[in-house]
Amino acid sequence: MRATVQSKTSSTRRRLSCALFALCLAACGCAPQIPAAPAAGQNGPEGCRVYGRIVSTDWKVSGGGIERAIVSAWTVPEGVRVEEVYGQGERFEIGLPPGKYRLICSANGTRGATFEVLTREITVAENQESLAVGDVDLPISKTTGLYGKPAPELGGIIGWQDTKPLALKDLEGHVVILNFFAYYCSICHEHKPDLVKLGQKYGPRGLVVLAVHDASLKTLDEMNGKMGPVLRRVFDGAPPKFPMALDGQGEKSVFAAYGIEAVPAVILIDQRGRVFRRYHHAGKPELETDIQALLSTRSDIRL
Repeated sequence: MRATVQSKTSSTRRRLSCALFALCLAACGCAPQIPAAPAAGQNGPEGCRVYGRIVSTDWKVSGGGIERAIVSAWTVPEGVRVEEVYGQGERFEIGLPPGKYRLICSANGTRGATFEVLTREITVAENQESLAVGDVDLPISKTTGLYGKPAPELGGIIGWQDTKPLALKDLEGHVVILNFFAYYCSICHEHKPDLVKLGQKYGPRGLVVLAVHDASLKTLDEMNGKMGPVLRRVFDGAPPKFPMALDGQGEKSVFAAYGIEAVPAVILIDQRGRVFRRYHHAGKPELETDIQALLSTRSDIRL
């Protein structure tokens, strides 16, 4: 399963983490989908019809859009989740009985864009039939804000496995995949063969693949102890050498530098060392398509 990387201590942050977790599930196709708002005469959600749009002015300015609105409703003050919906496009619609609620709003964007989570508090009155929330305008996440900008260096790494220490400044002219993962993330493991295939297929043309484990483990021995059985399973008992790195903790970590809060996550870096975009996992077909497109421009890049 996908998982959030950092645990939160306050109840509010725990709720935001749940929303982020829901976003991750939706991104990888694990979450149910709901149809667009029903036309007149069709059955809508039970209870008061609460509806609105999830937008992002920040992302629209960059030419992006919202692929899927994600909204969950939590009782106030109890903090119990009572409903969660996954829209098609910007619009969402959720049915709620009378009461006070906190709506936790997020979304999936085009080109793998992610967003900061925002909340709205609402009150549904007795016998109320509908409530318009309006537009919830999400700021882009730290990760999405890196698109087109120089990729942060790998200075937070504390251990390297099956590779010499790497620095992005030394990889100019190469296309780089950074795969963020953790031993407790099953989806991460299922896509390790996809990463290996990409490395084998495009490595001779200039692709570099590096998997970065989060800071939940302290040493390479711990990482190997956790990952050894996993790799033997997903590679049918014979795992190939696979470049991995163990991230450190704190603001200097690679996870923090790229704004990664849930795994798996894949970052593609172009030959000039700029962040191209994020993908939710290495099995996404558009990842290979984009690698091919970037490598086709290699002759235009100073090596």
